[in-house]
Amino acid sequence: MNRQFSLIIIVIAGVFAVGIASAQQHRPYNQIMKDIGPTFASLKKNLDANSGAGAAEDAAKLEKLFAETEAFWAPLNTGDAVGYAKKAREASAAVGAAAKNNDMKAAQTSYTAIQKNCGNCHLAHREDTGKDNYIIRP
Repeated sequence: MNRQFSLIIIVIAGVFAVGIASAQQHRPYNQIMKDIGPTFASLKKNLDANSGAGAAEDAAKLEKLFAETEAFWAPLNTGDAVGYAKKAREASAAVGAAAKNNDMKAAQTSYTAIQKNCGNCHLAHREDTGKDNYIIRP
C-alpha cells in the first residue's frame, strides 16, 4: 500500500513539474508586445501600399503573437484580456485571408478590428509609468 501511495505521489509531482516547466517556457509578455508593435506598423504600411503578400505575411505573424498573448493572459483569469487577444488573433487571420485575395478593403476593416482590441486591452490592463515604461494590471 505504501509503495502504491508513493508511486502516486511521484506521478502527481511529475505532472506538476511538467506543468510548471511548460508554463515557464512562455516568452516574457513585454517581448511579445515589442514584437507586435513593429509587425502591426508593417502591416499598416503593406495595406496602404496594396501589398497583399506583405500584408498576409504580417497578419500571419500577428496571428501567432496574439495566440501567445492569449496564452499569457489565460492563467491570470482575465477573461476580457483573453477575449481581446482572441478577437485580435481572429482579425489578424481575417486580414491575412483578405490580403491573399487582394481584398484590401476587407483587410483594412479587419486591421481596424485589431487596433480596437489592442486599444481596449491597453486601456484596461496597461499603466504608463513614464519614460516609455508600462506595467500590466491583470
